[in-house]
Amino acid sequence: MKVVIALCVLFVGAYCVPVLDEQLNNQWNLFKRVHEKQYNSVEEEDNRRNIWEANLAKIQKHNLEADLGIHT
Repeated sequence: MKVVIALCVLFVGAYCVPVLDEQLNNQWNLFKRVHEKQYNSVEEEDNRRNIWEANLAKIQKHNLEADLGIHT
């Protein structure tokens, strides 16, 4: 049952990609404002954003697994 729920979450996520892209951009911009981040080049900002997105994905995965009882 837990696997079915996880798969449903993934499929719903796949259909919401355009909305999530805008939300992700908003979250990234909020993160930069809150933490007063400024980057010297587009390349550096792209690299930092990729790191931020990877960390966000790890957090979301961990939280989903926690909701499913895999983690405490």
